[in-house]
Amino acid sequence: MNPEIEMLGRSPMFAGLAAAQLEAVAQRARPRAFAPGRELCRAGAPGERCWVIIAGLVDVYAAGGTTGAGAGEIVARQRKGSTVGEAAVILAEPYAETVIASIATSTLELRAEDIHALIERFPAITMNVLRLLHGHLAHARERARADSQQGETVAVVFGASLRGVAASVISAAQRATPRPVTALTRDLSFAGAVTAAGDLASRHATVLLPTELDAQTVSTLRREADRVVALAATASEVAELDGLEASDRPPVELVLLGEEATTAASGLSSEGALRVVRSCEPEGGLRLGSADLGWVGRHLTRTKLGLALGAGGAKGYAHVGVLKVLEEAGYVIDYVAGSSIGAIVGTYLALGGDAAEIDRTLRESFDAQAVAEIFKISLSGRSTGLELMTKLLRETTCDRTFADTKIPLTIMSVDLVRRAPAPLRQGLLWEALLAATALAGMFPPFARDGQRLVDGLALVPVPTGTVVEDGADVTVAVSLISADTLPRWPGGPVPEPPPERRRRGVLDDLLEVMDLSQLAQSTRHAELADVPISPRFGPGEWRDFHLADQFLAAGRLEAERALPTLRSLVHPFDQHEDKGGGVERPDAIRL
Repeated sequence: MNPEIEMLGRSPMFAGLAAAQLEAVAQRARPRAFAPGRELCRAGAPGERCWVIIAGLVDVYAAGGTTGAGAGEIVARQRKGSTVGEAAVILAEPYAETVIASIATSTLELRAEDIHALIERFPAITMNVLRLLHGHLAHARERARADSQQGETVAVVFGASLRGVAASVISAAQRATPRPVTALTRDLSFAGAVTAAGDLASRHATVLLPTELDAQTVSTLRREADRVVALAATASEVAELDGLEASDRPPVELVLLGEEATTAASGLSSEGALRVVRSCEPEGGLRLGSADLGWVGRHLTRTKLGLALGAGGAKGYAHVGVLKVLEEAGYVIDYVAGSSIGAIVGTYLALGGDAAEIDRTLRESFDAQAVAEIFKISLSGRSTGLELMTKLLRETTCDRTFADTKIPLTIMSVDLVRRAPAPLRQGLLWEALLAATALAGMFPPFARDGQRLVDGLALVPVPTGTVVEDGADVTVAVSLISADTLPRWPGGPVPEPPPERRRRGVLDDLLEVMDLSQLAQSTRHAELADVPISPRFGPGEWRDFHLADQFLAAGRLEAERALPTLRSLVHPFDQHEDKGGGVERPDAIRL
C-alpha cells in the first residue's frame, strides 16, 4: 500500500474509510514539509488549509500567545497521524490556535475546497472530526484539573562517551526523592517521547527524557522540556553544546566529567546558552563517583539539601548534634550557610569535616582557658581575646579560602555601612569568620573593602534564605534562640557550674538583651525552612561552653524528631546501593 494512503488510514480524521476512499483523499493531498520553528497556521487567520502529520512534532499554542522562540503557553503537542486545522476548515472559521513545527515535520496538506468536496462524498469524515473535537475538550478538562499538580519534564542529555552512565543517573534520581519519578526510553520516536513526557508530568513529580547529545535535538528540547541537563566528558561534546544560540529560555545546565571537559568549558561565556552546575572527577574510567552520582540525582529531582545554622554561642554544639543525626540517617549536605557560631560549624562542614571531627575541633579550640580569654573584658569594655580568636580561626581553617570548600558555603555577616546583610562567599575563610563573629560589645567591626562587618546575628540570625539563593531545593534550618527554655536539662541532673564561676557583668546582660531582641527574628528565619529545628535547652547561656554535651544532646533530640518530615521530602543517598547497572526499574516507562 502507498505509504501516504497507509498514513491517512491511521489518522482518526479518516477512520473507517475504505482503501479506495483513502486513495481519493490522497489524490487531493499534497506533501508539505515544515522546518523547525516554521508556522503551519496562526490563530485568527482564515481557515484555508488543514494538515495530516506524516512525521515530526508540532506545538499548539493558545490564541493570544506569541510565536517563535518566545511562544506562549503550549496547550497541546501533535505528532504522526494527528490532524491540524481541520475544524476551522470545515466550519469556514478562523484558526483557533497557532501551530508551529517543533522539529522537522512532514505533512499532507488539504485545501478547504478539497475537504468540502471529500465531505460530500464521504460524510463519515464529519463524524470523525466531531469525535476528535469531543476528545480534545475532554483532554482540556483533564489538563485543567492536573495543572495544579503538574510535574517537571527534565531532558537529560548524554554525550556519546557517557552512554554507559545513563542507567545509573536515572536510578540515582529515582532514589533521591519519595515523589514519583519516571524515565522514558526512546523505543519509538523523539516526537513520541516529548508528547508522552508532557502527558506524564501530570502524574509524576519528575519525568526524565534521556537522549544522546545532538545540538539540534538539544535546541528543540530547550523549547519542549522544563529543564535541560547535559552531561559531557570530552572537548568535542562541550564544543557542540557551545554552538547553541542564547535565547530567553533557561540555559542548559552542564555537568562536566573529567579534566578535558572542564578545561574546554573554562572559556564559556556567562551570557551564553550553557551554565556549568557541577564539575566531577571520573571514577574507574568515565563513571560518576558515588558523591557526584548522588548530587546529579538530587539535582534532577530538585532535592539538593541545604543547611542553615543559626547564631547562639556555645549553644552551637546543638548544630553538631543535628549533623550527627543527618549523617547517621544517610543524608548529604549540598549547601551550608551559617551565622556566628553557625558560620564556624558550617565552615568546618564545608571543608569536609564530619560531625565527630567538628565536635573535636570545637572542644580543642574553645577549651576553658580559651573561652575565659575570649570573653575577658578590658577597661575599654571590649574583649581582649581578638588576637586569640584570630589565631584559632586561622589554625582551624589552615588559611584556606572559599574556593577550597567541598560544598558551597556562605558565611553571614552584616555591613554597618550599608545597614544590610552581607553574605560572604569569597576570600580567606578566617577573615570571613572573624567578621561573622564580631559581636557588638566584644570585638570591633571587621573592616574590608569599605565595609564594616559584624556578627550576622544583628539581622540574619538563621540564614535560611541564603542556602535557597545558593541553590538548595530542600532546606533544614537550626535556630538556637528560643523562649522555650526548660527548667532543667532532660535525662540527668543539673550540671555543675565550671570552676571559678564568674559573676554576671555588662557583657552577660548585653548578650541576654541581644538574645531576646532576636527571638522573633530567629524564629521567623528558621520557619522559612522546609524542616525547621529549634532545640530546647535547659539552663545555660551563650558562653557556657562547659555545657557542650547538653547542648549537643538537645540538638540531636530535635533532629531525630524532624527526620520523618525530612524523609517525606528527600531520601538519603546510600552510596553502597546498586547504581542502576543498566537494569530498568519497574517505574521506568517504555514507549
